[in-house]
Amino acid sequence: MNLRLRKRLMLLSAALLFASCGGASNPPIEAAVSVVAVENASSSLGFDVNRHGWFFENYEASEPQLFGVTDAVALFGDAAVCVEISGDCTPTPAAAEWIDMVASAMEYGVCEGLTSASVDRFLVSAEPETGSLVLTSELERQIARLFATQFLHDVIAATKDWRDQSVMDIVSELQASLADPFAEQYTLGVYSKFGGHSVLPYAVDLDSQGRGVIFVYDPNWPGEKRYIEVDTQANRWRFSYFAADQVTDPEAWTGGNGRIDLTPLSGREAPFSEPFKGSGTGVKQLLAISSSARNWTLTSADGVLDAKSVVPGRDGVVAVTRGAPLDRGSQPTHLVLVEWSEDAELQVEDGAAKLSLFTKAGAGSVVVSDTATIKVQAPPDTDSDEETTGLTIEVDVAKETKATVTIASATERIQVKAEADRRTSVQLATSSTRIEVTDTQGVNVVTVEVPRSDERLDIVVDKDGDIETYVPQSISVEERIEAIEESKELLVGDDVTSRTVEVSSIVAEKVEIKDLGINTTDEAKTTTTLDQRSAVSTDSKDDEERTLPADITENDVTGIRVNEAGDSGTLILANGSEIRVRISSNGDVVTSDGRTVDITVKPSKDEQKKEADTTSDKNTTERKKEETTDSNKDEPL
Repeated sequence: MNLRLRKRLMLLSAALLFASCGGASNPPIEAAVSVVAVENASSSLGFDVNRHGWFFENYEASEPQLFGVTDAVALFGDAAVCVEISGDCTPTPAAAEWIDMVASAMEYGVCEGLTSASVDRFLVSAEPETGSLVLTSELERQIARLFATQFLHDVIAATKDWRDQSVMDIVSELQASLADPFAEQYTLGVYSKFGGHSVLPYAVDLDSQGRGVIFVYDPNWPGEKRYIEVDTQANRWRFSYFAADQVTDPEAWTGGNGRIDLTPLSGREAPFSEPFKGSGTGVKQLLAISSSARNWTLTSADGVLDAKSVVPGRDGVVAVTRGAPLDRGSQPTHLVLVEWSEDAELQVEDGAAKLSLFTKAGAGSVVVSDTATIKVQAPPDTDSDEETTGLTIEVDVAKETKATVTIASATERIQVKAEADRRTSVQLATSSTRIEVTDTQGVNVVTVEVPRSDERLDIVVDKDGDIETYVPQSISVEERIEAIEESKELLVGDDVTSRTVEVSSIVAEKVEIKDLGINTTDEAKTTTTLDQRSAVSTDSKDDEERTLPADITENDVTGIRVNEAGDSGTLILANGSEIRVRISSNGDVVTSDGRTVDITVKPSKDEQKKEADTTSDKNTTERKKEETTDSNKDEPL
């Protein structure tokens, strides 16, 4: 963790925890008649909603704004996403399902991406200022990727830490962080029966009675002075989501702790671990449910969860997406992430809905246009790394309802058209995928057995059992390389040295730095040799040719960063550039565009690593002492 990011640990007594849990017994907070001017707030970051917030409103994303394969490669690396070791990139079936889940969530709004991107640009004084920028394809990619981080373990875990804290604790943290440009900064999530929403806190003003406001940049109200009213003594908050007049809003969101949380910006630092089994939440099995009507019920081992009573951190709910734009004529749609065990049943009463699931045995999804019952069953979860099978998805489709079931094996993504007034069951077996369709009397209508393919395929099975095979969509090698290069630029501050909140040490914590030896295969040679391939690559978009570097000398390599799994990393060259590589189990190095580097990497001896760790610990201790000294200079006792 960056030593300059001050992590304030709040110690709560058991009595306070008991009294503040949920705040359900306390009455809603009353709206303040007047609010102090933001420039007079007691704690302020200096953020201006007109200059530093986006001038455009939160939007429901559509193609080509949606999260895609290149975005997944940028977040997780090509080794986690791509089937091919080199060349073009076809997403694995599970990766394709995860990408589709995030893309679907973006169709409901992208406020989480907008708030994260705006504070990131503000912290580095990026030019031109955010308020003067139009929405370009480059910005859309950054917004999509930052939006997707809310589905990841690092971000969910960091947010969870704040979910049980009282309103007073959250306000106190914001008062301290906003007054200190070197402290951690946060986005803020609020939740109601309508879903979740992300805003950016930039100033706080509190009176002696604990009443006051948190000023927020709200992407649904660009350029407007919006705020969250708080009463820290009553452990309550109030937020006007819908109304222009925040004082008289009859539908203002209200709540206590558990329905308001903070997400640290540092948690969004790349790289991220592969998320497709358990979807990056730190659990092995995950359901993602979205529905515009919010008329569904989920039954699992954790009990019964109703769509209208969803609260993050309760009843197995891991998170509620924060994205909804302001739709003054309808309810916003959100996506709910739910932990589950071996069996679960989703009852959709009416309205369109989508269920996505991620397990160790496979992934899948079901899309229904109206009333349906969806049952999912997975084999018992174990700590074994061995591949498991047996994932089953079963859907009972009502009359007039359209439904599609998709299931992802290791090599195939199979889509099954489910007929109305039928029960469709899809099961992943060891060497095949079995599809059975029965009528209302339980009589078998269609049975299809799809043998497991050795190749990556997309397969469609229609209602009559007819099979069509398709070549899955992929991105070109050039797009793959570009995405890899962009992986270190998720936050603008990654390549801006003037960033207020330094992030280099955060990245270092997530990527294991190993001292690796480089063994040449021929001592007589002074350069490493690439495999004999053309040095000219053709861009598939415009047939423009560009020359790739032909070789890399030993003297060119100054270091290497290796991920925790040891299967990929980044070569650091003397000229300051970096090359992403994959590392085989025997130490062979291959660049992402397919060039084989004629060097072998191997971990240094344990003693060398121990010595390096000892040196690092010593340096860390010295930096901590220096930080403590600087902190004592800045803050009065």
